[in-house]
Amino acid sequence: MHRLLLTLLLISPAVFAQDRGRMYFHGSIGLAGGDFSFENDPRTLDDDTDAGLFQLEFEATSRRGFGGGIRFESVVSDDDLFVRNGAPANEARMGTLFAHFTYRFEEHRFAMPVRVGVIVNALTFEENATGLETQYASVGPYFEVEPEVTLIRRGPFRWSLYGQFGAGIGGTAIEIDNDFRDYDSATAFIGLELGTRFRVGPGELGIGYIGRFQSMDESDLEAGQFVFAHDSSFNGLLVTFGVTF
Repeated sequence: MHRLLLTLLLISPAVFAQDRGRMYFHGSIGLAGGDFSFENDPRTLDDDTDAGLFQLEFEATSRRGFGGGIRFESVVSDDDLFVRNGAPANEARMGTLFAHFTYRFEEHRFAMPVRVGVIVNALTFEENATGLETQYASVGPYFEVEPEVTLIRRGPFRWSLYGQFGAGIGGTAIEIDNDFRDYDSATAFIGLELGTRFRVGPGELGIGYIGRFQSMDESDLEAGQFVFAHDSSFNGLLVTFGVTF
């Protein structure tokens, strides 16, 4: 009995500390300008061009740190991709949806959400003259952490530095206009952000680097044909506007 009372006394502060935690909500819109690049295995279509990114994200956690969220990103390139290789001009579009569970750790000036979920990605190339498209659609698991350190906190003002690191892999279905074959492959994903955030009350402004990388393996053989492996990426300067409660 004495041991039981002692155990309860020891664990009760931790339980009460959890109860005194705060609920958390974050929502933001982001815009980035940068560069989209593409490289395939035979190096026949290696090229890069200017591109823009739009980002929308929401996340909420309970007082105990458990919750979830969703992030949508859209990348659109200029319509002169592959021209330098003598190929028809193309426009690249990349849409990504990341739906996840979250556990948010927070202690004094340090916070780090850990996210585990599913990534859905579609990379599409459209030939400008004909409208013909090649699409790579992928679905798979994705893991991400985002450590953030507060450097200055004065009243309603807060200045912090953050990094976001994510990785995942997905099965990929490939569809090519005017090709009756259905190709299958696998794609690896890497996400990276490094930047700073300024908050005044609930309002937030963020500035930083954003990188989105994906690498697809050579497809399975279908009716004697296959699709070459490729790497594609977006690198840019991201500006976000959001609210945090």
